[in-house]
Amino acid sequence: MKKVLVGVDGSLEAEAAARKAAELAKAMGARLTLVYVAPSHPTHAEKAYAAEMGRADVIEQGYVPALLFQAELGCRNAGVVADTTCRTGPVAETLADMAESDGFDLVVVGHRGRGAVSRAFLGSVADRLVQICPRPVLVMR
Repeated sequence: MKKVLVGVDGSLEAEAAARKAAELAKAMGARLTLVYVAPSHPTHAEKAYAAEMGRADVIEQGYVPALLFQAELGCRNAGVVADTTCRTGPVAETLADMAESDGFDLVVVGHRGRGAVSRAFLGSVADRLVQICPRPVLVMR
């Protein structure tokens, strides 16, 4: 395994995914890439941050760079150098496409553990990613 892709979104589950991915990358000497996918509809955390700051553009200009910096710092503290990037689009599809086109060996994401009813109405990025990704996916709770 040479390349690991990690989806980050600011959730505790994504932080756990980044920690596990850093652990795996360090053990295997793999390259780690942290990616934030800006969805069509902002997440609750992004909306809360934007509301707190009183500006709609802080999602792009403040939240995402800070989120990626924090995730990269956590990896660096674990002894792993990580690249960071931001993409836009449907989250699961964008991660799957990136994994395939950029030759990643593994994709690691968090899962919030919603109930079946909530997943039926809202969907689950992790569930969808497992279904469509041509690369192995590790889902962390």
